[in-house]
Amino acid sequence: MNSKVTLTILTLFVIYLASTQAASLRHTGMSLRCQCIKTNSKFIHPKHMENIEIIPSGPHCPTIEIIATLKSRSQVCLDPNAVWVKKIIDMMINGPKKTNKAH
Repeated sequence: MNSKVTLTILTLFVIYLASTQAASLRHTGMSLRCQCIKTNSKFIHPKHMENIEIIPSGPHCPTIEIIATLKSRSQVCLDPNAVWVKKIIDMMINGPKKTNKAH
């Protein structure tokens, strides 16, 4: 085969792979766009939360997204810059801070 035919076949194959990869992402629930249009900065007590999902920024969305699933099964996008959200994320990562009690 000459190089133009090989290059054309290779290009078509790459386009095919890219399109099937994008289609599989859509079917698995991953979106190629931001999930959170609006965020909530009002405090929500952690006892009302069932799950917190942190979606890092990437080609799909330029900002970090934090989605809380409440016990009522509704989902709320949390403002990643809110102080209380940062504290909850810190507790998730580092665990609760232990205080040293003097005896």
